[in-house]
Amino acid sequence: MRKGQLAVLQGKLIITAEGQVLEAFMHACVKQGCTLSNIKYLSDKKVQMAVLLQDWPKIRKLRKHYRCKIKIISKKGAPFFYKRLISRKAFVTALIIGFMAAFLLANTLWSIKITGLDPELEAEVESKLRTYGIQPGSTTFSMKPPREVQRLLLEDIPELLWVGVKKQGTSYQLYGVEQTNYDEAEEPRPSNIVASKKGLITKMFISKGRPLVEVNDVVKKGTLLATGELKEDSGKFIESEGEVIAETWYRVEIDRPKEQNWGLTDGESSQSFSLVFADVSIPIWGFWRKNENNVRKESYDHRFKLFGWEFPVQLKQTTTFTNENKLQSLSEEESIKDTLRTAKQSLLLQLEENAKITEEKILHESEDRGKVKLILLVKVEENIAETKYVSQGD
Repeated sequence: MRKGQLAVLQGKLIITAEGQVLEAFMHACVKQGCTLSNIKYLSDKKVQMAVLLQDWPKIRKLRKHYRCKIKIISKKGAPFFYKRLISRKAFVTALIIGFMAAFLLANTLWSIKITGLDPELEAEVESKLRTYGIQPGSTTFSMKPPREVQRLLLEDIPELLWVGVKKQGTSYQLYGVEQTNYDEAEEPRPSNIVASKKGLITKMFISKGRPLVEVNDVVKKGTLLATGELKEDSGKFIESEGEVIAETWYRVEIDRPKEQNWGLTDGESSQSFSLVFADVSIPIWGFWRKNENNVRKESYDHRFKLFGWEFPVQLKQTTTFTNENKLQSLSEEESIKDTLRTAKQSLLLQLEENAKITEEKILHESEDRGKVKLILLVKVEENIAETKYVSQGD
């Protein structure tokens, strides 16, 4: 901080000193640690200078010893400005209340406008917004950002295809697009049902068409399971529909480390706030907390507006979660179970939704470089029916 700025903050006096031994008086002041500046001789026995307010008691004490007459010309700096403000309490109080009221009104949500949706869906969107803390009368700097609101609405309301969220002044404007379902009846297309993979048939549900296989038959990929030709050699086909449940087999290879690093948190968090101006951040709350090395931080900037004008200062809110990395060493039995569970989950992700694993068998088990490796044979029960369209006359 510059000396001039320091003087303004501490307070400065412009004084005149008059006496027979001015030089000795000023030398004594400097020796006592006083700061003298802007020294100007008005005559041989009179001088004008600037001194700091904090040095005034020392100067008053020394002036008696050196028999100098001192007169204060002017007072400058923050202490004197503060004293003048205190003497005008009513004006200062009214000014602060007025500013706070204007600031609060400018950062309060007064209206929500939703367009593009039918009344029923619009009411559902308004209800969801209330659960997010967004409703007329709420302060805007405590709300989630528009992008976060948009994501939450699309997740919570499946009927929305898209929604735009925009905060404009003291209002929220939303424009939504609904999902459109087309239930147009399509012309039935002649088709057969073939096997999508090799398997042992366990159940059959052919609602349309003529079955060509039976339960307990082993079929290969591409085998004709049911035909749309109701009468043999007629050449006329209908659309075949149905399910053919079969047992299928998969060979799965997977390896997993015996030691696993888990990132754990107890859910507790601490918050800190700071004012951000340009690239300068000034902590105002929570800065005294010492964070550990392994933490996860989430930050959000609150922007302040007054009658459409955005303040250059932002309030930054930082939430800190404590993480704990825990290295867990599994026993051989636990490692096998964990690897087996991972293999089954990975396989199910590649299959249809209704597929289920009925049995698994470990073909080979080994351990290499801290990893457990398994080769599995997995039995799955799934629908192998696949529609294959045909042309009349084929």
